[in-house]
Amino acid sequence: MCHTAKFPDFFPASRLLFIATMLSVAMLFGGCASAGKQAAAKDDAVPDDPNALILGAEVALQRGQYLAASKAYVKAAQNARDETLAEQATKIAFEHHQWTLVLAGAERWLELNQTNEEARRYAGFAALHLYQIDRAAEHLSILLDTAFINPPAGFLALLPQLGDEGSPAATSAVLQKLVLKYPDLTEAHYALGRAALQSDNFALALQHAQKAHELGPYWAPAGLLLAQVQMIRGDNDAALATAKSVLDQDGQDSYRLEYALMKMQAGREEEGRKDLEALTGSDTVSAVAERALADIEFQSGNRDAAAQRYGNLVTSGRFVYESLFYLGAIAELRDASDEAVQIYSRVTGSDLAMAAQSRVARLKSGKEGLDAGLKHLEDFASTRPQYTLDAITARAGLLANSGDAAGAIALLDTALKEYPDAAELRFARVFQLEDADHVDEAVRELRKLVADRPGDPVAENALGYTLVDRTGKAKEGLKLIEQALAQTPDSGAVLDSMGWALHRVKRDEEALTYLQRAKSRISDPEVDVHLVDVLLALGRKDEAQTVLKEASERYPDNEDLQSRVKSLHE
Repeated sequence: MCHTAKFPDFFPASRLLFIATMLSVAMLFGGCASAGKQAAAKDDAVPDDPNALILGAEVALQRGQYLAASKAYVKAAQNARDETLAEQATKIAFEHHQWTLVLAGAERWLELNQTNEEARRYAGFAALHLYQIDRAAEHLSILLDTAFINPPAGFLALLPQLGDEGSPAATSAVLQKLVLKYPDLTEAHYALGRAALQSDNFALALQHAQKAHELGPYWAPAGLLLAQVQMIRGDNDAALATAKSVLDQDGQDSYRLEYALMKMQAGREEEGRKDLEALTGSDTVSAVAERALADIEFQSGNRDAAAQRYGNLVTSGRFVYESLFYLGAIAELRDASDEAVQIYSRVTGSDLAMAAQSRVARLKSGKEGLDAGLKHLEDFASTRPQYTLDAITARAGLLANSGDAAGAIALLDTALKEYPDAAELRFARVFQLEDADHVDEAVRELRKLVADRPGDPVAENALGYTLVDRTGKAKEGLKLIEQALAQTPDSGAVLDSMGWALHRVKRDEEALTYLQRAKSRISDPEVDVHLVDVLLALGRKDEAQTVLKEASERYPDNEDLQSRVKSLHE
């Protein structure tokens, strides 16, 4: 829903000419901004006239002052009874990630037209970004009743949109509320089951996958979801049996593909690979099968075979960005940095775009200097505004990794003045503060995040872990982590936090269980460090040494691991 800010359609041509002239004058005399600031300091009153507000908003847009522009547009909409203006205000705020203002604009739009489905969608998504779960659910519930041919179609259409706009935990929380209204709807339980899987709540996913399958026993997506949840919970035999029953009802190639991948996960690799090879000749899923085989080769370390398959996909025009990303990774693993930069630079779309461009920036920074890496990220975002916030976070990370923590924090401070609702920037700033040992300030900001986003497990876990790890408030931190774990009980990050918190309050036997679970969920050197420390606290030195040896080989540059190796050999 990208929208380029233009003048509202209701202006007559003469008014457009007047505004264009005024914009030119404003830009020409931009050097007189200090005088304007002095005047503003004397009189903070904002005009109420919608036309004056719009003129100021357009000047702000030209200067890149997106918060000011969005505020002015929304106030203009609130002061005028014009649906077109309310739509314009909402879309401009949305384009520039001003979620509070998107919500205000959309709700004004709905005051003027209660049945406008687009306004309702903007309101629901903005509330989702702000982690206002009840408000999001209220808007989306109305949308389910009005915007689709029926609620089942609505759940299936909204699920990917919610995933794009909100965090996995927010999406799951909203769907838990929506499903209460449709307790006997297969698609509602299916949507919640899939969202719960993404938000690392496997018990909840199983509950609703089973309910969806019970309500729709002949609907293949529900059966396959149940099989996937069973597989991720480690019940391989049940997963394969469920998937096989789906195939017995409908043997289409897409379901055969799912079954083959499950065989691979269950350890029946030879059989699964054979099935995937056969599916590369399918009319419908050949590219998906080829990508799966390429991923398998890559994960197995067979770089040449993986490169061949990814190259085939690029040539065929299927999964191009994903394939280019992994071709870039293969080049990087071969120390062909120039080739890697060239390939990564072509990944300008998909979920991997920012990861690819961040790698380009890192490689350029190492070869040409920090400024080259920072400029690459800035240039990339300038032509693709949807990546603006990600690029800011990446630039801050690049500065911090180069040793300029102050520069990283300053960059995020500046960005937050323009994007105060950007949770990703707020979290990035907190982590930079903590790394720079500004722990008190980090804790203050995390408390604000928890207050602003009640129930957000990411915020609760971040504050809880910081309290446990960097302050003497382990009991308070443990309580927050328990709250986060209740929502995302299978999150590797939260399991690690829980284990570390229990270690800090001398409950090492319990801590060990959580850390072992965390290690089974994610690959992170910090988990290994925590596991080593807990094993040592329990007097299990041999096990600690085994974990440490494997982890230090896997992460040879990790300082915490290397310090543990040194201390064990002293």
